[in-house]
Amino acid sequence: MIASTSPNTAEISTVDALWVLIQNQTKAVRKALTQRLIAEQDKTKVQQRMVKESLERAFDELHAGKVHHDARNLFK
Repeated sequence: MIASTSPNTAEISTVDALWVLIQNQTKAVRKALTQRLIAEQDKTKVQQRMVKESLERAFDELHAGKVHHDARNLFK
């Protein structure tokens, strides 16, 4: 009699699968990926800082009674 076994259906998370792929890359490729991730993070931080500064300026003007009815003036 032939015994049959079911295939291993263990699921792996997307992050774990990506991590395995990254680990198997050359050092140069891993370094390039790291640089891209850091650059993307820096860009996000700059955008967040711009939004924060815009909101702070808008609230300062609101509290000072300098309300602009045209929102486009908030970013000048």
